[in-house]
Amino acid sequence: MAKVILTQLKTKNSTQEDLKKTIKKALEQLDFDFKKGINSIVIKPNLCYYWDYSTGETTDPRVVATIIDELRNMIGKNVAISVAEADASAMKTKYSFDVLGYREMCKEKEVNLVNLCEGEIINKTAKVGDKELNLPVNTILLKADLVVNVPKLKTHNVMGFTCAMKNMFGAIAKPYKYSYHKVLAHAIVGINKEIKSDIVIVDGIVAKGRYPKKLGVIMTANDVLANDFVAARIMSFNPQRVKYLKLAAREHVGEANKIDIIEDNVKMSEVKAAFPCYSHFRHRLSWRLQLKLLRLYGRIVKDVIPPVLED
Repeated sequence: MAKVILTQLKTKNSTQEDLKKTIKKALEQLDFDFKKGINSIVIKPNLCYYWDYSTGETTDPRVVATIIDELRNMIGKNVAISVAEADASAMKTKYSFDVLGYREMCKEKEVNLVNLCEGEIINKTAKVGDKELNLPVNTILLKADLVVNVPKLKTHNVMGFTCAMKNMFGAIAKPYKYSYHKVLAHAIVGINKEIKSDIVIVDGIVAKGRYPKKLGVIMTANDVLANDFVAARIMSFNPQRVKYLKLAAREHVGEANKIDIIEDNVKMSEVKAAFPCYSHFRHRLSWRLQLKLLRLYGRIVKDVIPPVLED
């Protein structure tokens, strides 16, 4: 059975010790077998553009640092750990690693920092529904004994909301991912078929909805789809109406029905009530209006509108 654990830090302005205790307890409650011959680990945070973690857009490096420490305690000091992210249409990891504090953190923790668009890359063909997608994937992900997905709890202008499955879409070894946006739901499902997230640890310390808000929440799961079903409900989305979640359930990417939700020291209803959700209907109208204004601006000044926005 899929397991999703909701826990909250003692205070929203938590200390490193509080974060350590919270993540340690959550990992222990997953009942994951950390003694099954794990020699290599890849941790995939969510680095979105160059936004600081305080905006709720990117994974807090303190969370990743704590995960590194706890995995070493559970598995062994000599396990090989890499923190990995890929270039994106409007982001170069060589800059985001520095700006967002990841290069300094990885140096301090003595772990590898990897750009997934560099190194050995294999083209995988993923069949999703009636579509076949070519997905370039770095072999470091394919060869890892343990993949830890560390997304954010936040909304998304195109997909509505984003969490663990969409975070793995960012691992595709292709900088200009807007080429997938016409088949975005299929691409999200496809990459999650090719790369299994063994553990999901959601950084909900600062969540992003209508505005950023400190929630102090850590959500842990052993199933990527179950995690996103719970995350969708927290953000007031019906997961059965989110296109890529429906598609993922049909493709058996994870568990959508039998989900054991463990409310450790906070109730899901409390997290949902605290999340800064918005009217999805009004947001869609607002987003379409913004795109129309951008297109008008482009015609007037003869500027180029980024394809990711046009799609």
